[in-house]
Amino acid sequence: MRALWIGFAALLVTSAPAAAAGVMATPGHIIPYATMDTGGAGVLTVNRGDRFAIACDDIKAQSANVSVVMSLANPPGEAPTGYSSVLVTNQTVARHAVHVQVPDTPDLANHTVIVKVYVTDAKGTHACDAGKVHIA
Repeated sequence: MRALWIGFAALLVTSAPAAAAGVMATPGHIIPYATMDTGGAGVLTVNRGDRFAIACDDIKAQSANVSVVMSLANPPGEAPTGYSSVLVTNQTVARHAVHVQVPDTPDLANHTVIVKVYVTDAKGTHACDAGKVHIA
């Protein structure tokens, strides 16, 4: 019985830091991320070069033109970068989602960005609010 309690305590101690870390990016994997429109919440933390997927119901037609824009949120304590927004060019459109790669721009490190997905199709242009992402 004592060994059971020791094993449980060891499991608890080693799993607490992992649970506190939040969403972690694994190189080569895509992190799913729901937009504010689809009930997503919180601030996702990613590294430069990481890929993550943004769910957006407005991405319906394969012929839709999809653009992802990251605008600097500029909360207190973040240094200015010299620009206010970045157009994400490395992206892949999938069914109801766009997979993007965070630009490997040194100035984006340690900044929070507001992510918007713009979808243009035969019915016009629609925007998905993907919330905020912190780039580590």
